[in-house]
Amino acid sequence: MNSAKTHILNLGQELLFNDRFTAVDSLYDSYIETFPDDPVGYLFKAAALMGEMADQEENLNPEVFRHLLDSTEATATRCLDTCSNKTRAWMYLMLGHARAYRSLWESRFGSLLQAIKHGFAARSAYSEGLKADSCLYDLYLGLGSYHYWKSAKGGLLRWFRILRNEKDKGITELYLAADSSLLSREAARSALVWIWLDKKEYDSVITITRELLNKYPHGKSFLWPLATACYRNKDYQGSLETFRRLRLRVITLPGNYYNLIECDYYICCCLEKLEKRAAARKHAQMMNRYFDAIPKTTRHQQRTKIVYLTRLARQ
Repeated sequence: MNSAKTHILNLGQELLFNDRFTAVDSLYDSYIETFPDDPVGYLFKAAALMGEMADQEENLNPEVFRHLLDSTEATATRCLDTCSNKTRAWMYLMLGHARAYRSLWESRFGSLLQAIKHGFAARSAYSEGLKADSCLYDLYLGLGSYHYWKSAKGGLLRWFRILRNEKDKGITELYLAADSSLLSREAARSALVWIWLDKKEYDSVITITRELLNKYPHGKSFLWPLATACYRNKDYQGSLETFRRLRLRVITLPGNYYNLIECDYYICCCLEKLEKRAAARKHAQMMNRYFDAIPKTTRHQQRTKIVYLTRLARQ
C-alpha cells in the first residue's frame, strides 16, 4: 500500500465520517477507474454504501452493494496464488472485510444464520492474513470486532459453550488496530465507542465521541452514541442537546423517517425527565407534520415510540 493510495483512502474515511456520501462515492469511483485490479477500491466503496445504509436505517441499493463485495473478493482471490506474503496478508484483509460487511448487512436486513456464516468466514480470512504477515495490524480491526461481538451476542451458543467469551481479547485487538494500523485507526476507535456503550461504560463513550466529533464535526455517526450514553448516564440535558443536534441533521434528509422518530422520541423523554412536560407535549405534536409520510415498514418498526409520541401530543 503506497503513500498515494493511503492518502486517498484516508481522505475517503474522513469524508465518510463527515457524512459526505456523494463525495466519497465519487472519490472511490475514481480510485477504481485508476486501479481496477486493486480490491481496496471496491471494498471501500461498499463500506461507504454500508455507512449510508446505517445512517438512513434503510436497505439502499443492495444489488450494488453485493456486486461491489463480489468484485472485492474476485480481485483479491486472483492475487493469492502469485503474490508475496505481505501482499497476501492485504488480500486476506480485503476478503475478511468483504465477508464482514456481508455479515453486517445480513444482521440488519437479512438472515441471522447467514450473518453468523459470513462472520465465521471473515474470521478465517483474518486469521490467514496474520499467518502471512503478523505485522499487518489492520487485521486486528476485523478480529477484534469479531471476538467481542460474537461473545456479546452469542446467546445460546455461549450458554452451550460452543462460543468462548473473548470480549477482552477483542478489545485488546481493537486497541492494537487503533494504535498501529495503517488504514484502520479511526475505524477501530469508532468500533470501541460501540463496545463501551455495550459495556455500559458511558463516561468512556462520552470522552471518545467528543474527541471524534471535534475531528469530524459534520457527521451523525458519533452523535448517536453520545446522545445515547448521556441519556443512559442520566445526563438528560446533555442528551437533549445532542438529540436536537441530530434532529437538525436528520430532518434535511428524513428518508424512511425511522431516525426522525427516534430523535423526537428521545427529545420528549429528556424533556419529561427534566420535568418540562409542556415542552415535551409541544415537541411531540411535531410528528403530525410528517406522520402521513411515514412508510408502513417504519410504522411497524417504531410502533411503540409512535404510540408514545401520539399519546403525549394529545395530553
